[in-house]
Amino acid sequence: MKFVRWTQKIFASVFFLGYFPWMPGTIGSAIVTFALWYLTYHTHYSPPPILWWTGAIGLSAFSVIMASRPQEVFHADDPKQVIIDECAGQFITFCFLPLSLNVLVLGFLLFRFYDIVKPFPIYKMEELEGGVGITMDDVMAGVFANISLMAVLFGYHVVKRAL
Repeated sequence: MKFVRWTQKIFASVFFLGYFPWMPGTIGSAIVTFALWYLTYHTHYSPPPILWWTGAIGLSAFSVIMASRPQEVFHADDPKQVIIDECAGQFITFCFLPLSLNVLVLGFLLFRFYDIVKPFPIYKMEELEGGVGITMDDVMAGVFANISLMAVLFGYHVVKRAL
């Protein structure tokens, strides 16, 4: 049982980065944003849609599992050390979008905004129990950020064509 708890601590905190004393959720979001920036600019790889779907669903499911039983593992209902949920939400923010530095920065900011402010129905997701509640508010924040980012990009291209 100790091995399972230890494994949950390692992965839920993204190799203990969630124990950083200042803004651990922002660090979780930054990890994904940096990884996608690196993937885009240094390997010039653009994942096909099936990998986005697989990654989003897989990372979200992994987050639910790793964040389960938070009282037993972290002695809190929604521990700040758990940042795998922020990684899942931030990943969802960029699903199916053309990645550029501007998109990455704006997507990072939008996700953090929705994750911190938690407008309806995002805050309702926290009421779900265990790992589902911990993860689903960030998944919803990622969906809101993704839709907002798509709207901004659409508006940008409409204005750009009009000029």
